[in-house]
Amino acid sequence: MTNQKGVDVGIQTESNWEDPKQRKYRRLKHKVLEFIAKHKSAQSSVDKANRRVQVLQQEKRRLMRANKNGGIGNTIATGETGETAKSGILKQDADMMDEDDEVDQLVDEDEEMAGVSPSPKPKRTTGSRRKPVEVARDEDGKVILPVQIASLKVIELGTVIHDRPGFHSERYIWPVGYTVERTYMSMVDPENQSTYTCKVEDGGDGPTFTIQAADTPDEEIISARTPTGAWATVIKRANEVRKRESANAISGPEYFGFSNPLVAEMIEALPNADECQYYVARSKR
Repeated sequence: MTNQKGVDVGIQTESNWEDPKQRKYRRLKHKVLEFIAKHKSAQSSVDKANRRVQVLQQEKRRLMRANKNGGIGNTIATGETGETAKSGILKQDADMMDEDDEVDQLVDEDEEMAGVSPSPKPKRTTGSRRKPVEVARDEDGKVILPVQIASLKVIELGTVIHDRPGFHSERYIWPVGYTVERTYMSMVDPENQSTYTCKVEDGGDGPTFTIQAADTPDEEIISARTPTGAWATVIKRANEVRKRESANAISGPEYFGFSNPLVAEMIEALPNADECQYYVARSKR
């Protein structure tokens, strides 16, 4: 008789193989082996997830230390150091904002302002394509303002200053007079949001980015030399009034609307945009 695999040799007899109890034993042992294999696979998935969690926790601690050391608000907003700082602002409650068309990521626009090319960012893929926003134009083909793009409302596109290099970089053009509105957590009312008006003003050798909240009209207008520098103050105050810390990095250019493809397209169509020496059009990147 040939020995059967999966069953103890000592009990393999002609009579035992016909025993109903022995058949039941074989079925149970087969199920146990299947369970062990599934358990190993599940454990492997859990181990991978745990390693991912550890990496994310380390990154969170790194960002928290950077924020605690003052590398975000003071350095960027006031420019107290001569060296450009990495922009890293912490964000709370992303679901409070309709940011469907934006990626919440840290963008080093201080390097952009200094004319340094940033490292390439991975492209984000989505499961479905969104319907493009239709922009109304007049008989001459000019955009009819205002234009609503998700949570961003474009009020004015401004004027391109092409003969002063500080008003553009390889990735962005900052037209003087550019004005947009968007909603975000209020800096004075922890229960509500507020409308923020973001503008680009002429700062001489480069742009000045300003923000004014609708529910604090009498307070001083927030201003900085970079988009993230301006939004740093807003986010810091909004979190302080809620007595909580921030959690995720956000991008100043996104909150001003500069990284939105449709906004970039409208700015590229402005007079003298093609005269900006260092700017590279989105279609050529």
